[in-house]
Amino acid sequence: MATPDYWVARCHVMAHTPSARRWEEDTDEAITVAAVLASSEDDVRARLQQQCHQDGLGLVRLESIETLLARCRREGLVQTLVELAHTTSSKYPVAYGDMVPLLPEKPPEPQNVPPVIPPVSCQETTWQALFARDQPPLWAVIDGVNCREAMARLGQTDAQHACLYATTDTATQANAPWLVRIEADSEIRAWLESLPQDQHWGVLFHSHATLKQLRTHLRKFTMLWTPANDQAPVYFRFYDPRVALDMSQALEPWKLAAFMAPLETVFIPASPLMVFPPELTLIPTIALETPVQQVQGRLLTISLSDDARDTRGQGRQFAIGQEEFARFGGLMQQRAQARLALSLGEQYPRTLIGQRLSAVQTAAQLGQRYGLGSKKQVRTLAKCVIEFGETFPEGHTEAQLILQNSKMAGWRKRDQLDAWLPRGRIRHTLLAPYRHEEGNMQHDNYRPIVSEEQP
Repeated sequence: MATPDYWVARCHVMAHTPSARRWEEDTDEAITVAAVLASSEDDVRARLQQQCHQDGLGLVRLESIETLLARCRREGLVQTLVELAHTTSSKYPVAYGDMVPLLPEKPPEPQNVPPVIPPVSCQETTWQALFARDQPPLWAVIDGVNCREAMARLGQTDAQHACLYATTDTATQANAPWLVRIEADSEIRAWLESLPQDQHWGVLFHSHATLKQLRTHLRKFTMLWTPANDQAPVYFRFYDPRVALDMSQALEPWKLAAFMAPLETVFIPASPLMVFPPELTLIPTIALETPVQQVQGRLLTISLSDDARDTRGQGRQFAIGQEEFARFGGLMQQRAQARLALSLGEQYPRTLIGQRLSAVQTAAQLGQRYGLGSKKQVRTLAKCVIEFGETFPEGHTEAQLILQNSKMAGWRKRDQLDAWLPRGRIRHTLLAPYRHEEGNMQHDNYRPIVSEEQP
């Protein structure tokens, strides 16, 4: 049998009851160094386990087990350990050193962290709020394309106004964007406020800048470089409220800040045909099928945080980047699909708007697959999806042959699908009972066959 030797070990212990604590602090765990008279490392473990159990302690962790001689060779003579070891005996083989309680970490002091302010924010407001006493002057840019009477109306007013185009040609000016200052009691204000908001007549904004300063600034953005054409800039219709709202979601913040440099806040007349930012909460909701009369007078605000305004990218080229161009394209596609879904309501009044929109989205995917990308072509495909289901053209051999003909141009495929539709309807109706789809026959959404020979 091996001769007992002095051993030392670092122990992490836990008191099972408050009375078992060998320390004053109100905590159940502590760290200590124990001296053990034992014959081996395993014997050290066994004796410590036994002693802790007798003392009402749990041995959570045991580490750094070595003989006292090895410890002294490594660290030099440690008098406290030598004295602790000499208190052990064959009758009392374990001696604890000072127990250091493990106090729980104090939770960090609460800090007043300022909320994260998004660079671009969008909220709802009203016309009346635009003329509050502390607000800057109100201006508008009216779209001459969507509001044909703009030039004539402005010619009859003494309000400050200017055409954003440099041309003197009256025909071109009639279709140009017009900048005008709006007073609270002016006829221009009453006229603009009365225009249907789905006419998308223009945008409003607050600014302390002069007419000349604003015209000079805004003219920089009437044409922009985009990835679509690296040879020449294209017209940028920021004064169309749909484009303005898209711009707030598609542009990098520094570019939006550059555009809004002299503008405090931009205001957009809301309409159902807009793609609203997901973080915007509208009460009541403006859905795709919301009547335009119910959104009359409801305006959206586009504003920038102070940090966003500080990163205007001075000296950097303002051009639409590839990722921004893709974001603009995605938003435009959403709006185009929404318009198509609405227009299909006249022909399919019993089909819910959500179902029509889903059919249009499926039709767009089919168009990409089979080379039909124009509005008319996607419309024809959407009609097929509404009438024959989301799995179209499955189960319609003739339609499949038309679509899968890789040598046929898209416009010809569309013509042939239009010619096939009446036959497809008859076949679909006749076969429906045999497909266990009697229930679907009660919900036919298209007009009687005799009235749809020319879809």
